This record gives sequence, structure tokens and C-alpha cells, in this order.
Amino acid sequence: MTFAQIAASLPNGFHDAELQRLDIDYVQRRMLFDLVVWIGDMDDSPQRELYRPARVTVEDVTFLVVEPPDDRYPWAKAGPIRIDAGIGQPKESSSVLPSMSSGVSTVWIYLESFNSFLLFSGGNASLEWAGPEEARVSPRIGR
Repeated sequence: MTFAQIAASLPNGFHDAELQRLDIDYVQRRMLFDLVVWIGDMDDSPQRELYRPARVTVEDVTFLVVEPPDDRYPWAKAGPIRIDAGIGQPKESSSVLPSMSSGVSTVWIYLESFNSFLLFSGGNASLEWAGPEEARVSPRIGR
């Protein structure tokens, strides 16, 4: 399974997930993402704000680019970072990426409070649930 296939298998992809930890092992070429994934249903009010902790592992990582934070955003504040993710290089990113062989995709992860991207390419990926789902009050309400 690829990172994109994992995203497609989730009710909301990685939209509004929270990044809690990123670990990269350069020797093993493996990345681990500790996330809290939004699994709620937009059309079902009682089930709308369901989240579940997960670990995503990406094998055979060929590169990782971490863009610097935007000084206009509150990136220095500690805490989870709301994310979104997709395939390719977003037009908002100015990073220069290495040429990739065919059949390999670049993945982007947008870091909301940094207003910047993580960009990487890797092989097989897996998702392991790290705890039960929990209902939350929407962080968007009252902003």
C-alpha cells in the first residue's frame, strides 16, 4: 500500500489530521508519523468530530524536504500541528525536488501552523491504529 492509498482509505484522507511526531531513520530509510486522524462524518452531527490516534510508517524513503516555517504564522507555539496531504508538488511550494524515476510519487504534507510543507517520496506505507476513537468539540467552532 502507498501513502496515497492509505489516504484514500480514510473517510477524510489526512485532512485536518494532527501531526504529533515525525521520526526519520536515514539508515533504514523509514519514516514514522504519529498522527491523530479525523475519521468523523461531515453529514452526521454526533459522529462529526471523531478522531483516532494512528502511526503511519513509510518504507524506502528516497528524500525528505522540510520547508522552513513562515514567520507570519504561530509556529513557535508547542502542540499538535493540523495537516493536510496530497500527491505531487503543490504550486505554493518553492522547494526544488530531485528528479524521480517513473512509478514513484512525491507526497506533500501541509503544516497549517507553519504555513509550509513536508515533501517526500517513499515506497510501501502502512497505518496502524494506536488507540480508540474519541469524540471532540470542533476546534473550528468559536474561532
